[in-house]
Amino acid sequence: MLLALTLFLGTGCTMLHQTPTGAPTSRAAPSVTPSPKARDILLAQQFDLDMEGAGPVSCRDDLHQLTRGHTNQQPQVWVSSGEDATGASAAVAAGLGEESRLCLHGFPPGEPITVTIKAGGRTYTTSVKRLAELTAAPSALDDLFNGRPVEVVDIGGGLLESGSWTFLPSDPALTDIARSGRFTVSASSGGVRAESKVPLRLPRGATAMEGWEDNHRLAVYGYPAGTPVPIGLYRPEHRWNGRVAVLQREVGRVVMPAHRVGVFTVPPDVFRGISAEPADDEDPACLSVADLAACVT
Repeated sequence: MLLALTLFLGTGCTMLHQTPTGAPTSRAAPSVTPSPKARDILLAQQFDLDMEGAGPVSCRDDLHQLTRGHTNQQPQVWVSSGEDATGASAAVAAGLGEESRLCLHGFPPGEPITVTIKAGGRTYTTSVKRLAELTAAPSALDDLFNGRPVEVVDIGGGLLESGSWTFLPSDPALTDIARSGRFTVSASSGGVRAESKVPLRLPRGATAMEGWEDNHRLAVYGYPAGTPVPIGLYRPEHRWNGRVAVLQREVGRVVMPAHRVGVFTVPPDVFRGISAEPADDEDPACLSVADLAACVT
């Protein structure tokens, strides 16, 4: 199921420009009081499922930006989600719910490397596993925070690059990072050490959380605090000009807390519906959130 989620998310989340209309409402009890000044955001009636996703994340492109194109053998470590799709910032940052990579530069070849993340007064440590090529082992949404070794390959010029994963730490790291808007990553190998502060990018979106099959939870993020964000059930349809997802109904809402990352638990009947195997000539139903044009399950 997580593989399917990753494929859907790889299409990216494109902001809608048209003004959609509302749908029948079935609300979940909000955990935060909606702000009286919050803009009422609505679900799109339909969106295109065949839009192109974001470009690949490249540690080499990041290194060129960080060093401004100059040769630099100083050790460096960072986590990157590539370019900001909105163009709002050019900073190298980790985007919540976005494809991300661990990047290391200038560390001695053949020596073990330990990576440490610090967030909210807590520390998370993992080892780096150098390989000739990445294996097909599935990544986890909470990579770097779950203690599992992170695979990297040498892409030349002293640059090590991990495989990609969807950046969504589990709590308490998720809440800690969202509240502070950044985290610290460091790497050490013998007497060589590097550290950087990684800004958190909060695009509007939603991602199925680690353990989705059991907890049925979506992380919803990036909307203004106090905004009630509706979650919609969509049914894919084939049209003459491509595939579209058509709104069936609203299944609930989550009110954005102050740190702008909320959690929505999908009702059991809805989860059964989107998890069921579709007929041979049908695509599975999916969930999406307001102001977006992408399935998030």
